[in-house]
Amino acid sequence: MIRGIIYWIFGTIFTVLVTFFFYLMYPFSRLNPDLPHLIVKFWSKGLLNFFCGTGIVVSGWENIDLSRNYIIVSNHRSHTDILLATAAVGLQFRWFSKSSLFKIPAFGMAMKIAGYVPVERGKYMSASRSLDNVKKVLEEGKSVWIFPEGTRTPKDKLGKFKRGAFLLAKETGKPILPVILAHTDEIFYRTHIIRRKTVKVIICKPVFYKDFKDGTLGERDVMLKMIQTVSGLIQDKFDNEH
Repeated sequence: MIRGIIYWIFGTIFTVLVTFFFYLMYPFSRLNPDLPHLIVKFWSKGLLNFFCGTGIVVSGWENIDLSRNYIIVSNHRSHTDILLATAAVGLQFRWFSKSSLFKIPAFGMAMKIAGYVPVERGKYMSASRSLDNVKKVLEEGKSVWIFPEGTRTPKDKLGKFKRGAFLLAKETGKPILPVILAHTDEIFYRTHIIRRKTVKVIICKPVFYKDFKDGTLGERDVMLKMIQTVSGLIQDKFDNEH
C-alpha cells in the first residue's frame, strides 16, 4: 500500500518533471534524434527501479549486434512491459503503438517527438501507412519494437500473432529479434498495491526471413512458418520462467 502511494504521488511528480525537461530539450533533438528516446529510457528506469522497487535481469545480450538494427517482437502481458522494454534494452528503437496513445495531451506529442509510430487497429489503410513509416525508421538505422499480439494477453498462452512485423522482415530484409518479458504482470497486485519483484528480459537469437525459404514453400507458407517458429520460441521461453 505504502509503495503504491509513493508510486502514484511521487511517480506523477517525477513524470511531470521529466516531461518538462523533455520539452525543454526538444530543440536539441534536431541535432541528436536519439535524445528523446534516451530521456524516455531515464523516465522508465526511474519509475521501475526507484518508485516500484523492481529488479531487472537481462540475459542474451550476446545475441545483439549493435552495428545493426532489428524488428523486435515480444509477448505483451502488462502495461509495465513498455517501461521494462525501454529501460532494459540498450538499443535505439521506436515503438509501434496504438494511435489512441498519441491523442493524450503532452504525452502524445512527446511520443511523436520521440519518433514512435502510431497505428489504428482494424483499419487496413492506416496499418499500411504505418508500416511504410516503420520502414523509414528502419532505413534510418533504428530498430522498431512491435507487440505482434496487437494487445495485452494476460493469459499464459500467447495470443495470435499478426503478420505486420514479419511482413516488414520480408520486405526490408531486417532480422526479427524475439524478446521475452517475464513477470511484468506481477508488479501491480492492484492499482494501489505494488509488489517488489524481479522481472526478466530474455533476448533470443535473431531470425531472418530468408532462412525459412527452402524453395519448396510458397511465400504464404514461408510467412506462416516464420510466425509459428517465433511465437513458439517466445512461448517456450516464457513457459520456462513460470
